[in-house]
Amino acid sequence: MKIRYIATLLLLAVGTVSCKDWLDVYPRSEITSNKVFENEDGFYSALAGLYIKMADDKLYGFDLTCGYLDMMGGAVYMGSGNMVTYHANNFYNDPTYGDAVTALQFPAFNYTRGGIRTEQTDATLEAIWTKTYNTITNANLLLQELKTTDVAFETGVKELLTGEALAVRAYLHLDLVRLFQPPYLSEQGKTARRIPYMETLDALKFVPSSTTDEILDKVDADLAHVAEIMKDNDPISSNKRYHTLMFTTNRQYKLNYYAVKLLQARSFLYRGKDKEAYDAAKEVIDNAAGAGVHFITEAERNRIDSYGTPVDRSCPMENLFAVLTDDLDDNMRDALSMTGKRLKMFGRFMSNKWLSATSGLVPAAFFSAASDIRINLWKRTSSPAGMVGKYIRESSAAEDVALYPKQAVTLLKLGEAYLIAAEAAIEAVSPGEGLSILQQLQTARQGGIFNSADPEELKAEILLEYRRETLGDGQLFYAYKRRNAERLTTLFQVPELTYYFTMNDNRYTPDIPDKEFNAGRTY
Repeated sequence: MKIRYIATLLLLAVGTVSCKDWLDVYPRSEITSNKVFENEDGFYSALAGLYIKMADDKLYGFDLTCGYLDMMGGAVYMGSGNMVTYHANNFYNDPTYGDAVTALQFPAFNYTRGGIRTEQTDATLEAIWTKTYNTITNANLLLQELKTTDVAFETGVKELLTGEALAVRAYLHLDLVRLFQPPYLSEQGKTARRIPYMETLDALKFVPSSTTDEILDKVDADLAHVAEIMKDNDPISSNKRYHTLMFTTNRQYKLNYYAVKLLQARSFLYRGKDKEAYDAAKEVIDNAAGAGVHFITEAERNRIDSYGTPVDRSCPMENLFAVLTDDLDDNMRDALSMTGKRLKMFGRFMSNKWLSATSGLVPAAFFSAASDIRINLWKRTSSPAGMVGKYIRESSAAEDVALYPKQAVTLLKLGEAYLIAAEAAIEAVSPGEGLSILQQLQTARQGGIFNSADPEELKAEILLEYRRETLGDGQLFYAYKRRNAERLTTLFQVPELTYYFTMNDNRYTPDIPDKEFNAGRTY
């Protein structure tokens, strides 16, 4: 009998149930015996567990944000200068270089069957695939229990539990599409069948792969339902308050109503639904201040630690949704180190001279003005200087640690709402409206102000702004892939000094794991 890899996502667990214990999905008999969902606390732990799983290093705690996805998008400068791509393409099977280059992905994790393949890249993809679907299965379990429970929740709480679980499922399916399906604008982008949409707990039954449009129809339907039930129940978008702190405080660490609206905008823009994307993103922009979300202010930038570094350098006040992870600082320090375990010597994040407005660089420095506040916020000045320091805490002194915000990696932010609204407005409203929105973002960042309303020039500038604005967020690769751009500009140095990858469908589309492919999943 064929091994069906998704079936392994249901893991047997025993013992006392807690938030972390629940993370491995229980079979039905085990759920019953442990009485996980016999009271409100069980449901709250289950929801918290979804966010903990999303913060895993192999998901949004590193790989799908500030780690491999930023590498794939060419957002960070890599070590070993002009040899790094050469080694990755030619010597990853050579034992002399093997240990150093196995972690590298150029330009994606690997190509579809027959391109660059290494044990490390396959293991990375397998972990992303497995952990993503495991989290989806957890969300489905919570949703199923919410449908049948007789627990008496405070009015509005059940709607929030349902909304957040559905939003997690939608968020993960959208990223599975953006990563593992071909570019939407490519020939097979709408019809290719590579991944399944999982909405049940019957993991022993093989679920056929769906087309991109089939999956995104369900994603959009889920998000529409979530927005409807959350708008008048979420404290961030209403005047409601609840006894449980889970739904009253720290809403930026949950998929709240405005995060859901921005996620809708992201999905709509991916499909070219410009009017819908513009409307959803504009709702976020118009209501952000009332929801307590704003661009970092001068006063906030002037709060510094003993190294003179802004303690809010990651701009937490701009987050619509972020996941908490205690490992973020350690992960980034490892990525900068020659002895780091994560990326190895040739893969480490090197001194990033493109975090500047220096003229004469090839490719050109992507910051257009030295006054851009993101340069000073996100570039390390302490040793080793010049690195991407967005998520690094420079000091471990108690007095500094007390100043730092919680360690959290950005998943949805105010700046992206402006980028989506600006790009969607070009077709949905007018190029002038798109330019106006882009200029609002650039004014807040105190960088160069773009002035052309020519649609193609404006779109090119918005792509550059993705490079500036989403550093450390893992969104640049998706921006290039969404447009099916023929060239992906990188900071990698190659012998021919091209500084870009010539892209095609395969190079934009990493493989699904071999175990899943061998189990009968075809495309």
